[in-house]
Amino acid sequence: MYIVFKPAVLLLAFVLNALLLMAQNNSETDSLKVVFKKTTNAAEQAKLLSDLCWAYLPVSIDSAIHYGQQAVAVASRISNPTLEAQARNDYGTALLLKGNLDAAISELSTGMAIRKSLKDSSGTASIQLKLGNCYYKAGKLDSAMLQFTSALAYYEKERKVFESAQVQGNIGSLYFTMGNYAKAIEYQTQSAGLLESLNRSYELSNTLVNIGNTYLKTKDTPNGLIYYRKAQDIAGASKNLYAQSAALNNLSNIFIGKKEFAEAIRLAEQSIELRKSIGLDGELASARATLAIAYNATGSFKSALEQLKQALPVAAAGGLSEQLISIYLQTAIAYGGLQRADSMQYYLGLHEAEKNRFTENEMLKASAELETRYQSAQKDAALEKSKASLRFRNLALSGVSVLLLLGIIIPLLYLKQQKLRAKAQEMARLNDQRMQISRELHDNIGSYLTFIKASVEQADEGSAPSVPLQDIRQLTDETIAELRKTVWLMNNPEVSLSAFNSKLIDFYKKIAQVKVLPVTGDPDLVLGNQIATHLFRIIQEGVTNALKHASPSMVTVQLEAENGLLEASVSDSGAGMDTSNESMGSGLRNLWERVKELNGTLDIRSEKGNGTRLKIKFPLIRSIA
Repeated sequence: MYIVFKPAVLLLAFVLNALLLMAQNNSETDSLKVVFKKTTNAAEQAKLLSDLCWAYLPVSIDSAIHYGQQAVAVASRISNPTLEAQARNDYGTALLLKGNLDAAISELSTGMAIRKSLKDSSGTASIQLKLGNCYYKAGKLDSAMLQFTSALAYYEKERKVFESAQVQGNIGSLYFTMGNYAKAIEYQTQSAGLLESLNRSYELSNTLVNIGNTYLKTKDTPNGLIYYRKAQDIAGASKNLYAQSAALNNLSNIFIGKKEFAEAIRLAEQSIELRKSIGLDGELASARATLAIAYNATGSFKSALEQLKQALPVAAAGGLSEQLISIYLQTAIAYGGLQRADSMQYYLGLHEAEKNRFTENEMLKASAELETRYQSAQKDAALEKSKASLRFRNLALSGVSVLLLLGIIIPLLYLKQQKLRAKAQEMARLNDQRMQISRELHDNIGSYLTFIKASVEQADEGSAPSVPLQDIRQLTDETIAELRKTVWLMNNPEVSLSAFNSKLIDFYKKIAQVKVLPVTGDPDLVLGNQIATHLFRIIQEGVTNALKHASPSMVTVQLEAENGLLEASVSDSGAGMDTSNESMGSGLRNLWERVKELNGTLDIRSEKGNGTRLKIKFPLIRSIA
């Protein structure tokens, strides 16, 4: 089974427009090394080290980083701001291409501050171009646009055509990410036209890749193919390995979509070899993920896993969330094809968790934007109050008029501020509610639906599903039951303990090995929505673990309420386990987290051959009147 991702969606490799010079040959780097060995002057050494860093950018990123780091150290030691700014510019560029964005932003920001202090407008604009690319790659689009537009204003004022073309291409990439594809094409084609008129083939190939990406995003595959092929040819002739590897990777994705898997594998393998040769770790991980999709599609699951295992740590270290989502899903598919159900389920869980984390981050960005607007409104209110005070002093002789004015303005300002605060609080409340719903859907329904969807897509492709239809039907029934249970929990702000126990009995009535005993103590204790949800999941996790791992003849669930405390126990007659082992699976970790949120205690007692007893205890608030 395979799942195809459109090339410009998840596995898109954006090419940074024209950060590099024309490809340097080995004789140039060798000659620089010869001169460096003969130089004893520290300032000359710093300059030569920077030149070596820049010369190695198209050849070996790791070598460029090595010389760039030395250049910064020497220039800083001799307190030469001009050389230090240049060294940080070159070193930051190498870090950017390597994918180390935080370090790149730090170096480039320091270099830009130095150049601003030197009133070096040209050098500042050059760093703004690179810094904008860092922010773009990090997903900070507003910061990227600020850097790009600042650089473009300077270059257009100075009539620097080549540099203007670079920035226009990058602004086009920004518009692509923002979803404004018409604007993206407009800026990208303007950039390509200028670069072609200047015979800048190396940089032109970068822009052509981005134009192909945009056409592909708008489902214009024929134009996408045209621009990728053109980019591949021009990049090959100009020795732009970065653009050439990107074009090959995206072409591979297109052929996956066309189900021409032999060609897709060939192109992806070429992209991987190119990216290996220049040390582009992040982009190499993307190409490996593309190759894995093609391998999964042809049933070469072991080969797919080999690529995914190499891509995963790079994507995780770089915080590449969208790439991780794809890698986790492809890994689950590969394990499913190898009939390793536990591993498949584990990676499906990681896939859903990463999707959930990505969504949460998007929501946090929206909340941050709201907070910024709120703070801005507070500043506006303070400014208005200051103006009112000034008017009061200037019009002190008109006492009655001033008092009337203040009597009107101040309540309005206060009301405005209160409304903004209430709106922010409501947004926070809704955000918490969304997080709770998201967690419930993720923990208990998401992985089921993902596996069902993948199986249906496999059948839709014309091949027999790897899981029998009867099992898919049973899993669908279980998913519906889970969804109904989740909706019941979320829709009841409060529920009595007796009603909760009845729901447990109903939920487990079809499982002969599970027995839910009647409530002992006070059955009218009230469970809030959050407490009921956590308690249900804790019991469900305990029962599931017992049935799955202990092979018991009976699992017993008991709720006991007394003196405002609730005790819940899950006991089984199974094989037992070694509680001295400090390692915990993801199920036990989730269980501990839920108990912690209830301010409760958890006690697990077990002996080999004598079953396991899980007991939690936590405080409740009140009974039904």
